[in-house]
Amino acid sequence: MTPKYKTNSSIQPSSSEQSNYCKFIEYMPTAVAMLDQQMRYIVVSRQWQTDFGQKSVNLIGQSHDELFPSLPDIWHKNVQLCLAGSLEQWELECLLTLPDHQSQWVKFNVQSWLTDQQTIGGLIVHVENISKHQQLEQDRKQALLAINHAGDAIYYVTSEGNVCYANSAACQMMGYSEAELLQLKIHDIDPDLCPVVWQEHYHQVKQKGYLRFQSCHQKKNKQIIPVEVSESYLDPDSTEENIQLEDIELPLICWLVRDIRTQKAAHSAITASRDQLEAVLNAVPGLVSWIGSDLRYLGVNKHLAQAYNVPAEEFVGREVGFLQTSPEFNQFVYQFFENPKWVDSQEITANVQSLPRTYLIVAQKYQRGKAAVFVGLDITQRQQMEAALRQSEEREARRRVELEEALIQLQRTQSQLIQTEKMLSLGQLVAGVAHEVNNPVNFIFGNLSHAQNYLQEVMSLLELYQLNYPQPTSDIEATLEEIDFSFIKQDLPQLLESMKLGAERIRDVVRSLRLFTHVNETQVKTVDLHEGLESVLMILQNRLQAKGGRSSIELVKDYGDLPRVQCYASQLNQVFLYLITFGIERIETALLQRQMSESPLIRVRTQYLDENQVSISISDNSPGMTLEECQKVFQPLLKGKNNQETSLGLSIAYHLVVEEHRGQLECFSDLERGTEFVIRIPCLLAQNE
Repeated sequence: MTPKYKTNSSIQPSSSEQSNYCKFIEYMPTAVAMLDQQMRYIVVSRQWQTDFGQKSVNLIGQSHDELFPSLPDIWHKNVQLCLAGSLEQWELECLLTLPDHQSQWVKFNVQSWLTDQQTIGGLIVHVENISKHQQLEQDRKQALLAINHAGDAIYYVTSEGNVCYANSAACQMMGYSEAELLQLKIHDIDPDLCPVVWQEHYHQVKQKGYLRFQSCHQKKNKQIIPVEVSESYLDPDSTEENIQLEDIELPLICWLVRDIRTQKAAHSAITASRDQLEAVLNAVPGLVSWIGSDLRYLGVNKHLAQAYNVPAEEFVGREVGFLQTSPEFNQFVYQFFENPKWVDSQEITANVQSLPRTYLIVAQKYQRGKAAVFVGLDITQRQQMEAALRQSEEREARRRVELEEALIQLQRTQSQLIQTEKMLSLGQLVAGVAHEVNNPVNFIFGNLSHAQNYLQEVMSLLELYQLNYPQPTSDIEATLEEIDFSFIKQDLPQLLESMKLGAERIRDVVRSLRLFTHVNETQVKTVDLHEGLESVLMILQNRLQAKGGRSSIELVKDYGDLPRVQCYASQLNQVFLYLITFGIERIETALLQRQMSESPLIRVRTQYLDENQVSISISDNSPGMTLEECQKVFQPLLKGKNNQETSLGLSIAYHLVVEEHRGQLECFSDLERGTEFVIRIPCLLAQNE
């Protein structure tokens, strides 16, 4: 019924009737407002003021469009129709944005009111908050949509066994249309649930509220498929907790049906794979165990069970180490689960049938590290074979070293024999030459003194003639002038003196050669080492002199006070020769390659160390050797910078000093300060042998 309300042009009513009516609206317990033709508020209920206004702001006289600026177009259209008298009353549901910027679903109920002149004075608007109802309805629709599009089949079944709802998945799984399924009873789907069985089953589900079981359903084409059914009882007393279907009354049974053909096939495949895996692991010739991260056995293969004479099923659930046969294996399992590695291996020792055996344990985690498989391969025999092989290799290595040492010794001996033969031949040659040279030299040297005496007597006689016959004949004067007698008189004594010095030089060279070779001296002899050094330096004097465009090599001798030494004199002379020659050759090479900025120098220094040892140092200022070269300088048959013979000579020198004289021969070299060889030999060789 449209209320009739007479008012004047003023917004605020003035009569008592108007005042009572306005007060009636103001105290209504719902949100109600009365608006004029311009959609301005004439009166509002307190609920309206609370819901849509502010306590400190009076809504009377304000525009409704200003308070609700986001109303849909249909609202404005219906307002115009209602004010024009074309639409007497209408309703509208919409999402309303409130002044505090919050949104809620509301339902407008609008009707016009008439003045005393029976004209439309404005609108009466009643607003109902339907947000909760709207949300519930949306939730219900979404839930029904989710049910209808669920991946599993869903049925609603009445207490009589009638299917009253089936979703799309149920239709697809069973091969029926929705209309066909709604004509079926439950035993048409599940043949085991005949009407009598269904009633008992229904009461069981009603009592428990939930039930799960596996069964077989018959499709439209008569195919039987395995399924898993989850049943829920929908109680009418708890309708708010259940999804209500339109035109369907509770109580109902909700069936959630899942096709488990894939699961069955997967389970069969898993079972087959498990059987196959078990067969494979049992065929593995090793000890295999599955252990969880809680350090308990999950299973073992038959070989492990037989090895310890314990049934395989007794391992399941037992802690690792309960057999107390291998603390090493227990520790390996503990550490493997503690570290982040997924694969690891270790050799461990275990007592199997009271015998120690060695196993290579290979571990692999699975199930995200919650379990691991341990495979143990018996490597006892392999280790024994490896040990035997290592021993054989060690023996072969020792034999190889011995053969190499024997070869080196043979090469050294051969070289020494060759050098000894050379020295013997040289000694014999030098001895023969020295003998042949020594005789005429002694003849010349012995007659030079007589010649000097005769010359002196002749000169004295000539002086007497000059004194007694001061006026010689013209022929004698011509002859004296022709032969330049004055010059002969002065030069002839000097000439004889020079011949005497040359003869002495030849005699010294012959003596040095004889001292160097010591022909037929193969026994230990007490000698003066300085004499041997001097004989070598005499032989090498020619190489120290300037020649071939290079300067001479300065020789510095720093001799100490040495006692006479028991030694093989010819062998030590060879050593001195090799070492000094090595220095000369390095200096010559450096000068040829322009690698020396200093004047070439060779220094020979001797020193008495203690009561039973002397030292001979031979050094040069050529560019030195590297540490590696210095360490290899005494190796036999090692080719040096110039030729093989030099390095061979150093090897022979090392042999003669170390093995023949029980001494030491060391090489010290610096790239900037040259090379030094230091010889240390005992003074009494016979007492050390």
